[in-house]
Amino acid sequence: MSLESLLLPLIFLLASVAFSTLSKAMQALGKLQIKKEFDAHRGFYYFYFLVKKLFPKDGWNNLTFLNGSTKQITRILYATTFIFYFLSQNFFSSIFIAGNHHILLKPSIFILIITIIVFLGLFFDFLGTLLGSSRPLAALKLFYPIASIFLTFFCPVTFILLKLQKLIFAKDPKDLAASSPYKIKDKILELVLESDLQHELSPQEKRLMLSVASFKDRIAREIMVPRINVVILPSHSSIQEAALCFAQEGYSRIPVYKQSPDNIIGVLLYKDLLRFYLQTQKQQNPETATIENILKPILYTPETKKISNLLQEFRSKQIHLAIVVDEYGGTEGVVTIEDILEELVGEIADEYDNAQEELLFQPHPQGGWVVDAKMSIIDIEKELGIPIPHSPEYDTLGGYIF
Repeated sequence: MSLESLLLPLIFLLASVAFSTLSKAMQALGKLQIKKEFDAHRGFYYFYFLVKKLFPKDGWNNLTFLNGSTKQITRILYATTFIFYFLSQNFFSSIFIAGNHHILLKPSIFILIITIIVFLGLFFDFLGTLLGSSRPLAALKLFYPIASIFLTFFCPVTFILLKLQKLIFAKDPKDLAASSPYKIKDKILELVLESDLQHELSPQEKRLMLSVASFKDRIAREIMVPRINVVILPSHSSIQEAALCFAQEGYSRIPVYKQSPDNIIGVLLYKDLLRFYLQTQKQQNPETATIENILKPILYTPETKKISNLLQEFRSKQIHLAIVVDEYGGTEGVVTIEDILEELVGEIADEYDNAQEELLFQPHPQGGWVVDAKMSIIDIEKELGIPIPHSPEYDTLGGYIF
């Protein structure tokens, strides 16, 4: 058998192994670490930057497609060239034509050839996969130059395949715009998963990224303080009564209603109350002077408003509190800028928060949990990891049960 004629099948076998090794190595390293490696040695990994230049959008996905398509091409060429190599050898040709039993021998010889080809391909693919998973960075540096040669050689074919793929599976611009928030969320979740595999993020950083991913989906109704827990003052309250309420509750802002809690007319700021008292203490009696004249305008927001949009409204109007109303204009609860920020960074405690405050959710010594009925359905789902039916008629565990 001629070794020169065996060279071409072995080259394509090596290429197939190189792509299998790269695939496993890239999976083990993750997108973040691979991009760092690519940026650190741009000339060494030139093909990735060539793809990014030719296809600015989705450079990583395009590279993955080109790797996969070139890998399949090399596998097909490996199998084809090996078959032609075996069929061209005198040893097998003599078997095909010798005697009267050649018709019976042909299928068995062909099956033998296919078995050898498949076995060699699987065996070396297994070795490459083993190397890629055990030494991913070394495998990337070793096999990427080999893969780059074949990627460059077959790029006229694979680029056409990539263009066809984009044309066939092209999406309507309206669909892309509608799905963009979900694509961003999926990308964040993908980054968190990859970094988790590489132990690159602390639990706090991972929680922050997951909070950012779900931030745009949350609405005011999910994070508001329910009406039953809101501290409010009647408009006829005196300066002294309001001061006592601020001192007892520790809030900096309190909504004020007239006649009914469904008719919130403004919000009282403790600094306005203090300024009014200092300026008028000699002219007016704090026990008789009312708070109605020092109220700030109140912001109303529907319960279905996205908290990301509400945060922008808080910033533009320079306010910190809004009243959440239902479709009939009734008061549902209160949402503050602190409530929104806590969705991103977790609980924010200040000097007025009681460190010994009873937990809403805590395990019971004899099994199970002790849960406050005012705990929200969403928070319970996070703690227990189980879905609970949602309904516009309730937000808390107490509402769900009763």
